[in-house]
Amino acid sequence: MMIRSIILLILAPLFISPPALAQNAQQELNDQMWEAVRKGDVTLVTALLDKGADVNAKFRYGTTALFKAAERGHTEVVKVLIARGADVTVKDTFYGATAMTWALQNNHTGAVGALLEKDAASVNDVLTTGAREGNAELVRVALAKGGAKPEALTAALAATMNDKDKAEIAEMLKKAGAKPPFEVDPATLQSYVGRYKTEQGPELTFNLRDGKLFGTAAGQQPLAMMALDKTTFRPVAFDGINVSFTVEADKATGFTFKQGPNTSLYKRVEESKP
Repeated sequence: MMIRSIILLILAPLFISPPALAQNAQQELNDQMWEAVRKGDVTLVTALLDKGADVNAKFRYGTTALFKAAERGHTEVVKVLIARGADVTVKDTFYGATAMTWALQNNHTGAVGALLEKDAASVNDVLTTGAREGNAELVRVALAKGGAKPEALTAALAATMNDKDKAEIAEMLKKAGAKPPFEVDPATLQSYVGRYKTEQGPELTFNLRDGKLFGTAAGQQPLAMMALDKTTFRPVAFDGINVSFTVEADKATGFTFKQGPNTSLYKRVEESKP
């Protein structure tokens, strides 16, 4: 019995299929590449890619090596991965974030610039993030790349208004053609103040602070809103969301909330008198 077991152990590798062996070898290469990227070892990353490591291999939550390089700010590694075909549009399955998201979150300007060369569509996010965070270098990178939408330039300028620490950024944006946001008179802004909710239950509250309109969802931080016209607003910090108020007899009765292809109708919640 003992001899039979030993023979089986010796022969077992012979019964492992070639595809399975190849898959294990590929996974080992990919794991080695991830570790090399984490350390910022450009030479080793390049060598592993030459050996066949998959530049777009998925790891935890669907991230790729490019995510780790961007998160750590390893600019030269980012450049190598992109040159070897890394997909800059991949989103992870946890946050829905991209490699650019991590580069921006950690203020890695070099990595942001390298990613922008491949993902020019992110220029609006880079611009508004730089303005919001007071990072002049990020703004400079975005403006140098070009292609920012006029609305994004306006939103970035709005994020710098009345902040003396962002004067340099404001000046750069103005030179780039940024226009101030549409101005809504105080009385009209005041008419939008109040609580609103949908039939399904979600609630949004609008308040005025220092003459600016802020929107707050339950449990969230207030968001400064920027006017696109007298009744339509969007968050200063990001695009993709529009709020259009419905006004009757000089008072807002509700608004339409648009996010991408989705639309929700909110109605004002009338406060009961004591």
